[in-house]
Amino acid sequence: MTLHNWKSPSIKDIAQEAGVSPATVDRVLNGREGVREVTRKKVETAMARLGLHGESENRSTGLQRVAILCESGTSFLGHLERQARAVMAERPQLHISIDTLPSAQFNADRFSQLIERRASEASGLILVCRDDVKINRAVKAAIDDGVQVICLTSDLPNSRRTAYVGVDQIASGATAGWFMGRMLPQQQPGNILLICSSTYRTQEEREVGFRRVLREAFPWLTIRDRVNINDEAETAWHSVKKWLDEGKPLAGIYNTAGGNEGVAKALEECGVEDQVIFTGHELSESSRVLLERGVMDMVLGHDMRREIEQCLTIFNQPLSARSVNDVKTPLLIYHRYSYFA
Repeated sequence: MTLHNWKSPSIKDIAQEAGVSPATVDRVLNGREGVREVTRKKVETAMARLGLHGESENRSTGLQRVAILCESGTSFLGHLERQARAVMAERPQLHISIDTLPSAQFNADRFSQLIERRASEASGLILVCRDDVKINRAVKAAIDDGVQVICLTSDLPNSRRTAYVGVDQIASGATAGWFMGRMLPQQQPGNILLICSSTYRTQEEREVGFRRVLREAFPWLTIRDRVNINDEAETAWHSVKKWLDEGKPLAGIYNTAGGNEGVAKALEECGVEDQVIFTGHELSESSRVLLERGVMDMVLGHDMRREIEQCLTIFNQPLSARSVNDVKTPLLIYHRYSYFA
């Protein structure tokens, strides 16, 4: 799904018109040093020919063309779109596009090509996707062309991305493990079902933190299975119900992925929602309802709107002014009696 595209000249368009590199155009737009005056004049002349008039306007236009690309579970996609639209409503000067793709439809080649297309149009990309060799290559190419790329929620540390914005995911998984261990009977053996989706670094890091805490603080709890649901509720329902239908005793479920509704449906159908501690991620309308009904015990979330705004702040900072690359945002913990604004 794609929302609101622009037709303004891109950094690549300006670079081609001026006969310079995209990185040089980026330095001119940001007012950074290291550009000869004759080169700066060439860039400004090229922008004027392309219909961009006035240095301050040029600088603003170059910094305010942003593309958001996300491939994830349908629940996460809906939440991201709502938060992005809220940001757009407060920033009418912002030229932005949003491309969303459900995990089940993911294709590395096509998604990499989408990154390349958006990088040719925008000066900044906000990216949420799995860690894949082809995607890393596309991000590196965008960076080499002077386009800033920020990874939101799930990192791509091998891509040379500009920054990561989001919670510390290892600490997030550790928090889930700590609360689950404390909520279950002490010193009493129990089986834990771990749910994930493949190759998302955010979920791999959550699993690392979760396993570490259980191993160190609650050794009587054992992760008996690890199921892959591809971030969808239907797959989650099938996987959890199959596990329960086989009569396997279960003390807790930790869902590092999406599809909380499917997990809840399986627990309720098997009549064990009051017997199994269920912890997951991302506060949405559906997970809020599951908390209020007592099917979910805890949701670990984050302020996505604030994180998108943080990405825009980074885009507007000259590289020379940045003190750090990554921005770790607060982990938010919700339970049945939380106040939901």
